Amino acid sequence: MSMTWFFAAAGGMAALAFGAVLVPLGGRQRWHSAMPVALAAPLVAAGLYAALGTPAALLPAQQSLETATAPQVEAMVSRLAARLKAQPGDADGWRMLARSYETLRRFDKAAEAYRQLLALEGESADLLADYAVVLGMAQGERLSGDPERLLQRALALNPQHVQALALLGSAALERNDHAAALGFWKKVLALAPAGSGMARSIHSSIERVEAQAAQQ
Repeated sequence: MSMTWFFAAAGGMAALAFGAVLVPLGGRQRWHSAMPVALAAPLVAAGLYAALGTPAALLPAQQSLETATAPQVEAMVSRLAARLKAQPGDADGWRMLARSYETLRRFDKAAEAYRQLLALEGESADLLADYAVVLGMAQGERLSGDPERLLQRALALNPQHVQALALLGSAALERNDHAAALGFWKKVLALAPAGSGMARSIHSSIERVEAQAAQQ
């Protein structure tokens, strides 16, 4: 059994342009959203509110977005999905829909939204990496196959794309390729600000994988 790592891929870690964080856990190789649904729902509701105007029937004017309930968010997502059927050329709408489905953990639907967005905007490293995350979640939290190929395409567009590098390291661990995983993560470490929480987390992860590799 390979060493288990949860790769928390967060779409909102824009502060350092880092879209993913390594978190060591027990069990098999896994990764998940770094932002709990309970925290993400109000943020998504705010985005949906802006995208849809003022859906008073779904979110009363006197109610704060921070208190939006899951059913209210789902209703807003359904409304956005219906609007996009009539206006399929709205790239911002598809991006909001993809992120909303991620929050609701409907990863297959999120993947469909990212496919529409790719068709409209073309490939970018960020978009391919985000698509790879939801596709991996949709196929049982595994990055092998199409998700890994998407990440390789992202890296071809931007060889210093932190999220793609980090997730490719996670994919390498799925097949017990410690050398490849370490290679990707050491590149991430070189890009992380010295002394940052990201750098410390990655350094710790690298040490753990090196220790495991030494035992084999």
